[in-house]
Amino acid sequence: MFCVIALVVLSILGIFSASNRQLAKEALDCVLRRVTLRPCNTGFDEKMKAKILGVVIIRSEGAASFLNHNFERLAWVFFLATIISLFWTVRGFYLFYVTGSCNGLNDSSFCVFDPKGENSQFSSTGPGCAVSDNPIKDVTLTNVDMTGWPVLGTNGTDKIVMVGCYACDYTRKVYPEIRELVKKYNVQFTFVDFPVKEKSDYLSKVGYCVYQADQDKFWPLTDKLFAADKPNLENTTYVDGLLSGLGLDPLKINACVAEPQTQTVVDAQLHEVRNTNFPGTPTLFVNGEAAVGPRPYRVYAIMLRGLFYWLQ
Repeated sequence: MFCVIALVVLSILGIFSASNRQLAKEALDCVLRRVTLRPCNTGFDEKMKAKILGVVIIRSEGAASFLNHNFERLAWVFFLATIISLFWTVRGFYLFYVTGSCNGLNDSSFCVFDPKGENSQFSSTGPGCAVSDNPIKDVTLTNVDMTGWPVLGTNGTDKIVMVGCYACDYTRKVYPEIRELVKKYNVQFTFVDFPVKEKSDYLSKVGYCVYQADQDKFWPLTDKLFAADKPNLENTTYVDGLLSGLGLDPLKINACVAEPQTQTVVDAQLHEVRNTNFPGTPTLFVNGEAAVGPRPYRVYAIMLRGLFYWLQ
């Protein structure tokens, strides 16, 4: 099994050295022969063993003697270690591709493919931003009443529910990709504005009133709010301009925003959303499965198409 380890190491070193490429070829021949229960005809294993012992014996005769008597056993140990390491490397790469994390969906432990944890960051429902060091569990839509929130494409068989915030950088990053995904696959899309970064629920009330007035105009308004500079989001004059541009009457919308009943309804909706146990924005539910943080587009597409994460 020493040949297998030598093949892996020498194949890498062979990228930079012609002599190592030749040794890698000998290692490959040795591996192929050992797999078919034949001895290496090049004497590769003995050649490499002699080289290693030559280096070790200069430093310690005892270590060289131990290595000489246990060379095959140690080769098996390193072989098994190599196989295990390879398995976990492949698993990590696979999970990163399908979930955006080496450790599986909603587990933000360190991932070598995402060292900064950018796919796992979110704006916490508490102060500031957060990255959980532990798997996020118990985030669910089960027994949560989503009645009253804006829904696009009610005929779609697949469903995406997005809990986001207009002022959350992570939500703003992923929102255009979700809109593209919804359009491409004709998905039933529900958007929940949960103001984790804003000082008030002003835009939640504006969205509620616009949806009550004209459901079709809610979506271009949402697109414009996500595209706007964040300082403008609490600027009522700016928001009124967006309303006018969409053919809505700002006076009527603002009158609706000021009604106590609007505040009551919006408060009840936001309270109900907390029953999902979501930790922050963006949190998306793709056909009921939760994904916290701004995952790459491919991850949402994979979730939407129903592929199984069989290595989790």
